[in-house]
Amino acid sequence: MSLKTAYEPFFKIGAAISRWDLKTPSRVELIKEEFSSLTAENDMKPFAFLDEETNLAHPELYNTAPAIRTDNAKPYLEFARDNGIPLRGHNLVWHNQTPKWFFYRNYDMEGKLADRDLMLARLEHYIRSVLEYVQTEYPGVIYAWDVVNEAVDEGDFRKSLWLETVGKDFVIKAFEFARKYAAPGVALFYNDYETAQEWKRDFIIKEILKPLMERGLVDGMGMQSHLLMDHPGMEEYRTALKMYGALGLEIHITELDMHNADPSEESMHRLAERYGELFSLLVSAKKKGKANITSVTFWNLLDETSWLSGFRRETSYPLLFHGDCEKKEAYYKVLEVCQQK
Repeated sequence: MSLKTAYEPFFKIGAAISRWDLKTPSRVELIKEEFSSLTAENDMKPFAFLDEETNLAHPELYNTAPAIRTDNAKPYLEFARDNGIPLRGHNLVWHNQTPKWFFYRNYDMEGKLADRDLMLARLEHYIRSVLEYVQTEYPGVIYAWDVVNEAVDEGDFRKSLWLETVGKDFVIKAFEFARKYAAPGVALFYNDYETAQEWKRDFIIKEILKPLMERGLVDGMGMQSHLLMDHPGMEEYRTALKMYGALGLEIHITELDMHNADPSEESMHRLAERYGELFSLLVSAKKKGKANITSVTFWNLLDETSWLSGFRRETSYPLLFHGDCEKKEAYYKVLEVCQQK
């Protein structure tokens, strides 16, 4: 039994993949065997869609209507379509991995920042261009979008060029444009990390989700879930999951991994046990109606390709597969949880 078949009664099981995964036969087979949802790790973020060469060469033509490129996203869209695996769009608006020139008048970083009206025109055109491209060329492939990613930090809206040029309502405006151009049935999500932290949880609910819900603009909450071996506690995570779930929104676990720098057998056993606790919590919340979890996505396929090793500056062993797509104890523990339920 595979992950996707075991969890089909509860939620999709996904993975974030790279272009190299799509070029490696053993990883392609793993993707097709185990997963029922995919996310492009980096190649559908703003820097990958925005056509730097064209925009900077001809700012007079594209100042309010930025040109996009589609070559980075195309392999994922084609693979998803050809193999019948739905795709999460990640992401439309983010302070990171959005080129700095995008925020300047005439895309000239030697000049002044764009004003609010110019940035809103660019934002709407960009979202419209991306959504119309994927929905026209690959209809039905993308089932959800992370519309805004990581807009909260240090107790308030994150200090960013989006905040500086547009204002706090850049989140609402992004969702307005996404709702305007998204195909019927495509779910719109707010996505963030450390979403079980009490202050951040409460801020997201009060300042982002509820205002969006009042306007009918949001369908779901994305809990990234980059976990440590001792943080957050499972009760803290359970509380947050229930609070987001109580809003009536869909819940996606969007970027799941567990940083662990110790590859010993004992440590990998502890990793498996922690994954078991988490999936027991997720399945229980789904069955009891505490949270409408519809998708759980692991961030990367293998320990060796995990972003965490670079981010943490130490080798991490955070996932269910390693080596040549070999299954770890954690894989079997996640399957065991579902079979027990």
